[in-house]
Amino acid sequence: MSLPGLPVPHSPDSPDRPGLPDRKQDEVRRMLAGPYPRVPPDLAARAAERGRRLLARRTLLRRLGWLLALCALVALFVLVTHRPWLPPPTHTTPPVEGW
Repeated sequence: MSLPGLPVPHSPDSPDRPGLPDRKQDEVRRMLAGPYPRVPPDLAARAAERGRRLLARRTLLRRLGWLLALCALVALFVLVTHRPWLPPPTHTTPPVEGW
């Protein structure tokens, strides 16, 4: 954008036309000066509802993640304390030989 009283800079693409404004700048100026599109009256309500849904989804995912982490911790504790990879203990004594 140019300040009042200053010359409009020319486009770097067209050095042979100094002083003429760039076509893209003209289009942007027309878009900014033109009528603005109407905002739907329920836009704020829709945005708030979408925000609530996103927040609820994030909260649910966070809680599910903590629940999964807790289940993994409990499973690890059970595995460490019960040691299912070891053979079960024998409840009878082996016969005594060699006396």
